[in-house]
Amino acid sequence: MRVRAALTVLGWCLVIVLCASGVARAQGAPLDPLTAGEIATTFRVIEASERFPAGAYFPIVSLNEPPKAEVLAWLPGRAFRREAFAQVYDRPANRLFEVVVDLRAERLLSFVERPGAQPAVFADEYSAADAAVRADARWRMAMSRRGIDPDDVFLDVWAPGEVGLPGGGEQTRLLRALSFFGGGLPNPYARPIEGVLVTVDANRMRVIDVLDTGGRPVNRRASDSGNSVVPGLAPLVVTQPEGPGFQIDGSEVSWQGWHFRVGFNPREGVVLHEIGHQRGGEMRPIIYRLALDEIYVPYALPDPTWSWRSALDVGEYNLGQFLEQLRPGVDVPTNAVFLDEVAPSDLGSRGDPPAIPLDRGVALYERDAGVLLDRTDPVSGQRLAQPGRELVVTSTMVNGNYTYTVEYVFRLDGGLDVLAGGTGTLLTRGVAADATGNAFGSLVAPMIAPPSHQHFFNFRVDFDVDGVRNRLVQADTRTVPSAAGNAFDAHESVVGREGFRDANPLADRRWVIESTTARGALGNHTAYELRPLVSTPPFSQASYPPLQQSAFAQHQLWATRYADGELSAVGDHPNQGVAGEGLPAYVADRAGIDGHDLVVWYTAGFTHEPTIEEYPVMPRETVGFSLRPDGFFQHTPTL
Repeated sequence: MRVRAALTVLGWCLVIVLCASGVARAQGAPLDPLTAGEIATTFRVIEASERFPAGAYFPIVSLNEPPKAEVLAWLPGRAFRREAFAQVYDRPANRLFEVVVDLRAERLLSFVERPGAQPAVFADEYSAADAAVRADARWRMAMSRRGIDPDDVFLDVWAPGEVGLPGGGEQTRLLRALSFFGGGLPNPYARPIEGVLVTVDANRMRVIDVLDTGGRPVNRRASDSGNSVVPGLAPLVVTQPEGPGFQIDGSEVSWQGWHFRVGFNPREGVVLHEIGHQRGGEMRPIIYRLALDEIYVPYALPDPTWSWRSALDVGEYNLGQFLEQLRPGVDVPTNAVFLDEVAPSDLGSRGDPPAIPLDRGVALYERDAGVLLDRTDPVSGQRLAQPGRELVVTSTMVNGNYTYTVEYVFRLDGGLDVLAGGTGTLLTRGVAADATGNAFGSLVAPMIAPPSHQHFFNFRVDFDVDGVRNRLVQADTRTVPSAAGNAFDAHESVVGREGFRDANPLADRRWVIESTTARGALGNHTAYELRPLVSTPPFSQASYPPLQQSAFAQHQLWATRYADGELSAVGDHPNQGVAGEGLPAYVADRAGIDGHDLVVWYTAGFTHEPTIEEYPVMPRETVGFSLRPDGFFQHTPTL
């Protein structure tokens, strides 16, 4: 099943301690994540309300972020609003409520029903759906036909997707379950039981459909044997005898001129706030909020047990709550400093504990980055060289067979790399014993052929380059006809209204986010440039329903005018959601963005054609984009 990793709490201290456990930090800023105590207060206030349905679940509880204008106006030491947002789900009645609690006054501010909306899959549903499937005679018969003991089966519970829902599924909350052979071996994802798809009515927790397209042989021996490291690697220990070069004060981190706050919520995971750079005593804003807001993973196999598989890993599962406990010397270097996080129990006050700790869920560390710059004077022969160093903020989230890593890499030259990585186990397919190939995937082991698929990562970047009034400029390099034949130049055009743009590597296309109010020493608009790294277009047909719902994957860059509450590319309720929510709705009015508060949504993706070397465990694939200063500084900040 898509098992929830052990969940845990965020405590930070004002003094950094280099150790294997997380460090604590005191709360004191408007965007700090909820504490365990605040989560408990939220449960207590909501459960005391006469509107609370007895036995209801809490799919998510997180900080209700204050309006941006309030945060920008806030000064340390001053009071600020502190509110929690919670979803309350009445499972038998299939009713979702969204509630806001004033944590200081310990009172309800709102209790609103969301008719027709579904929350993300929550913890209790995994075990409840597992039990419902195991009790179903049709599923047990399907296993019997394959000669498999049901007790040897691992069930993977999914959100239902958008294709082939029995009866349409509009009025019922649904889940789907896939079967894998466990047999006491490590990693059941390596051993698919092909051709069986179970659909569960999640309101009544009973199976309503079992699709069996016919048995294929099951490889019952495939396994990664539980190995976790390559044998023979010599120890690599990174030490900083004088301690790390960055400082943590509450949620604020400072390093080599960079300043930012590290936040967290159970949907997105790590969120960076108020990223800026300080020189000469002046703090200059660059980004107000930066987070991975959605992942879309479609599979290429046109089979009824596969075509619906198009996970929205963030919005359908609240991916942030699945933070993996990071290990020094494995996930991160041995000089890493860890931060602890906290996530709510979906049982509310019935949970044991109500707030679940996510120990060592976030890491910060400095790493060597080779030579940053190097120049040799042609007259004196004197060499000017500076070593490169980077500050990395990272976390890893596990959802089912995939493990996702997010890295924010701060550079000495004023640049910032935003990276997402995917590893884990390929979602495998069982094929005939004599199969030697597969039209929609690759044979990686006897009787196992994972289908081709894609991963699309959308990052929401709320730019505030030297203030909230920004401009988006598209820059394309093009050939300029000349007598010499060597001329080329950058053609720039202002993106004046909300909408989308496509990547174009043949034009070396990049985008510049510039201030419309601040100018540099040479009279230029101060700016940052967004440079695409690896990306891919979607290859599904435009009519494919999951692609229509995941419009962000259709174009690499979207631009919107800032609005409070617009935080997800697919909208607030993507589980059993509809096309048109999220970005298509945000840009529908084509509002002007030139000189306004600008939000850029960038999608990085890769197409995965599985190979033998990626089975049974897939080495990490990394994509993302880079931000580089463009006239933001008077000269390179490394000097």
